[in-house]
Amino acid sequence: MTSHRPDTLPAELRALGPAGRRRAAGAARDMLAAELSQRPGEIVDPVPVVVDDDAWQDLVAGLTQRARLLDELYGDLYGPRTVLTGDVAPAEAVFADPAYLRPAVGMPAHGAAHLHMLTCRVTRTAEGRWMVLEDSTDTPGGSGLAIELRRVLSRSVPSLYRSTPLHRLQPFFDTVRTSLHARLRADGRAGRLVVLIDEAGDAQSADHRLLASLLGAPVVSATDLVIRDGSVRLHAPAGTAAETTGVDAIWRLVPSAQVDPLDLGPTPLGGVTGLTEAARRGEVAVLNPIGAGILENPALRAALPDLCRQVLHEDLRLHSPAGPLGPERATALSLDPDGGEELVERPVTLQVMVVAGESGYEVLPGGIARTDDDAPPALKDVWVLVPEPSSAPEGAESRGEALEGIGALPSRTAITPSIGTDLFWFGRYLERVDQTARMLRTVVDVGNDLRAERSASALTARTVLLRAVTDVTATYPGFTAIDPTDGDAVDAELASVVTDVSRPGSLGQSFRALEHSTLSLRDLVGEDIWPALTRMRETLRAPAALEGPLEQSLTVLVDGCLTLTGAITESMSRGTGRDLWEAGRRIERALGLLALLGSVFSERRSLRLEQRVCAAVATITGASTAFRRAYRSPLHPELLAEMLLADAALPRSLAFQVERLREAVDRLPDTSATSEVRSLLADLRSRTESLSARSLLQPEAEGSARTGVPAQLGAARDLLRTLSTALEEEFFRAPERTAAWGIDDV
Repeated sequence: MTSHRPDTLPAELRALGPAGRRRAAGAARDMLAAELSQRPGEIVDPVPVVVDDDAWQDLVAGLTQRARLLDELYGDLYGPRTVLTGDVAPAEAVFADPAYLRPAVGMPAHGAAHLHMLTCRVTRTAEGRWMVLEDSTDTPGGSGLAIELRRVLSRSVPSLYRSTPLHRLQPFFDTVRTSLHARLRADGRAGRLVVLIDEAGDAQSADHRLLASLLGAPVVSATDLVIRDGSVRLHAPAGTAAETTGVDAIWRLVPSAQVDPLDLGPTPLGGVTGLTEAARRGEVAVLNPIGAGILENPALRAALPDLCRQVLHEDLRLHSPAGPLGPERATALSLDPDGGEELVERPVTLQVMVVAGESGYEVLPGGIARTDDDAPPALKDVWVLVPEPSSAPEGAESRGEALEGIGALPSRTAITPSIGTDLFWFGRYLERVDQTARMLRTVVDVGNDLRAERSASALTARTVLLRAVTDVTATYPGFTAIDPTDGDAVDAELASVVTDVSRPGSLGQSFRALEHSTLSLRDLVGEDIWPALTRMRETLRAPAALEGPLEQSLTVLVDGCLTLTGAITESMSRGTGRDLWEAGRRIERALGLLALLGSVFSERRSLRLEQRVCAAVATITGASTAFRRAYRSPLHPELLAEMLLADAALPRSLAFQVERLREAVDRLPDTSATSEVRSLLADLRSRTESLSARSLLQPEAEGSARTGVPAQLGAARDLLRTLSTALEEEFFRAPERTAAWGIDDV
């Protein structure tokens, strides 16, 4: 397949040794899983496929010609259809193909080309000829994965990466982004681009979101777009300025047949009613154009050599194999799939991306390679070597010239209802995982000490804390139906609360929901969160979470939540999305605190016992140090409860959450003069400010141990839930999105 440079690649790889190469493979696999927040389907081979410049330029010439040909064919098939009048094009096969969408006839081109992007799967013969195995024109993918694979390979084998002169990938995407923006602005548009994806397609979702991040465009689903007055607009949260929601271009990564139920028929995604007509009228640029899937027709591909001579008056440079096997293929240096210590040669295929630029089609200088033999497949990076440096001087481009053509949107892209919902619930689930992990870690730690005492007081304290776990997580019947003296039953219930992903309220279920929401926000959050998510997922994987001390696994989760919070705090732009995330966090933290206090202070007990329970509560809420500095006395229930309810300087107190929630809501766009959210927030502030720990902890009746804590704090929790629902209704107006995984009764 490739021409290896004996002074660079093989020498570096052999210097690593067999063990080093295996370690690099494992590191690359783990890092790619971290970047994608999921395990890749193939083995990651750290040995790249290396292509010299001469061979690559030969491939580039063939691919750009192929892109020009397919672009001309699309324009003709959905225009005058002159190629179908002769004997070359397979007219019958084209008309019979459901991918030929007649409502797309007459779609105008935006810029010089109809076809904006395609990916080609290619291979090289033993004689050195490139051949095309497959074209992907309707929903081309793999570009996001290509740059992530490059990133992890540069980290897993850094010495090899530094010592090899190869083309970098990031400049290509910079060029694509700026050229696309210039192309849209040349049409008299603001240049606002969105990336339309199918969120149900989990296998490709990460790749598509990575591409959106590289393009600097928001990811949207079909429900986020609407046609108004003939133009495409974003469903923005109520109160957002209308001028920020217009859409000029849609980078389409869902099948053409699923984008418009009006012209193309009903689809599982719902689609955007009227999108085809808006595109036909030139109100929006759809990239790739609707109906591009017809270019993947096998009969049309077989006729490409003759069509190339007819349309371009050129001989086709890249042909396809005549049969299923084709000629003998070249090989690339790879790890031995059988576990041998020496490098072996394996046949590979390359997935390469072609994009329309300002001066024609351009090819990504790299891509994704996959081994193609009977052994388990491996994923490989593609390195294109830089030719020997030329003696010609570089152009003297001025800073002013470099800035020409760079434009900015007049305002930031509005947060769509689906993105707003994801951000809100991301904040809630992040806090839920953090609170649950902190509580379980403390209860397990304190419970070990209490279990060793074997006294009635210790047993009661342990029972109170265990039942608080059930009350806070709502994993009923939980510890309320378990004898706390039965060690095996207690351990089994703890294991279930930690790892059972099918149990609502469990730590495993909450983390699964957190991960789900995070994946849908890949284009908004920083890259630092993915390794933390991977460590958390691996820690929670049963029985891994139970192999060592449970406290260690829970500490990994707590540290992971701190990492996620810090990464979001330092990387997410301050705006509506950040405020929705903050609102979700504060609501969830307040709900958890109220549930904890309502459980442990539901009854009055001996002061000694209450002090032991209070010590655990102070640890869970991070109030131990603050209490010692404030009161210089042993923990006292009334004092601790007063601090956790009313101390606005304590980061985990109720007063702190309500104040931060108020600040976040105040920054959200006004929806009406009589906003229900703000009315409920005012009621919440009034109720929480009126809470008095001393009166709450008084027994309800003489001779009774029951207090008014559960009822009073339960009412505050109900008000918080109502506020959460009102916030979603007022700013998201997409309850079907929340219903998928928004669990508000936990």
